[in-house]
Amino acid sequence: MRIAELRELRLRVQGLRAPFDATAPEVVRRFVAVQSQEFLPAQFGLAVRVPSERRPDAAAVAAQVDAGEILRTHVLRPTWHFLHPADARWVLELSAERVHRVNATYYRRTGVDGETATRGLDLIAQSLAGGHRTRSQLAAALDSSGLPHTGLAFTYLLMLAELERVAISGADVGKQRTYAAFDDRVPAAEPRPRDEALAELAARFIASRGPVTDRDFAAWSGFTLGDTRQAFADATDGAAAHGARLEQVDVDGVTHVLDAEAVAAASARSDDGDAAREAETGPVVDLLQAYDEYIMGYAVPRMHLLPPGRSNPVHAEFPLHALMIDGVMAGRWAPVVQGRKATVRIVPWRPFTRDEERSLAASVAEVERFLGVPAAIERAEPAAPE
Repeated sequence: MRIAELRELRLRVQGLRAPFDATAPEVVRRFVAVQSQEFLPAQFGLAVRVPSERRPDAAAVAAQVDAGEILRTHVLRPTWHFLHPADARWVLELSAERVHRVNATYYRRTGVDGETATRGLDLIAQSLAGGHRTRSQLAAALDSSGLPHTGLAFTYLLMLAELERVAISGADVGKQRTYAAFDDRVPAAEPRPRDEALAELAARFIASRGPVTDRDFAAWSGFTLGDTRQAFADATDGAAAHGARLEQVDVDGVTHVLDAEAVAAASARSDDGDAAREAETGPVVDLLQAYDEYIMGYAVPRMHLLPPGRSNPVHAEFPLHALMIDGVMAGRWAPVVQGRKATVRIVPWRPFTRDEERSLAASVAEVERFLGVPAAIERAEPAAPE
């Protein structure tokens, strides 16, 4: 398999060329965890994987987050991710120890350890027992007890509460996001053996992002390469025991793993609906968030998305996002919402063809529909990436 074939297969398996017959929460469930540190762009990343005739707008996705159908917390690597309620408990239990190790230096530097951490967790739990609380409300409660309530110390205390399954995202209050009691939003479940949970995480990573390597899984999950290699082996054994197939493919001399059933399902979806319409229109422009799973689901240098002639890695550049043409980086973009109007800023890396311009216009229209406000295009002069 060549890089071009790998790219096309990943686009389909990820639902960017063959949207899932699913809701936004079900898209999250398929991916297990979706990086979401940029809140609104991450919601758009879910919406574009839903068929256009049922694609939700920002208000609809926000309502699902408020209702707890999509949860947001720190997990895997120490950054924000969307999780489905059915997966939140076991994925946090699996990854919390490793994230704690990554955070340990900052816990000590900010004083969020020992008795302070214990008291802080107890007070946060008590506060959330009374309902959803904004950051300012939690800060006030901590301040009244002489506990960290500002700056990095406050940030790491809240992250500790998330990792310890005390707090998780709640419903927005106006423009303020809140925390809720973890057990109020996440179904109860028995703890799972670590090797079993890691194997499931690996199997679902392969199914939702394959073809992939063990290094891709390590970069995405935050686990060691030793852990990920064992998880891949366990996932392969488990798939065989259940009649499923994880297969190896060679991509330019590097062994990748794919889920044959996931690939077949993506191929079936591509025969109709959005994928068939896209195939008729030539090149496809995707406006993806900087931390989309098509980008962050793989290890650097992410050769599948590099433009011709470029070998050095492309990194996220928020507030600019990733403008793709047929799965290859071709520039940056950013949505800027101001009241009841928006501007979509386009920063191309090269001139676009007429067909590419048509696809770009269609993608900007999707952004406009998602935001629910008129959107004007602001374009910079084409400039090659640094």
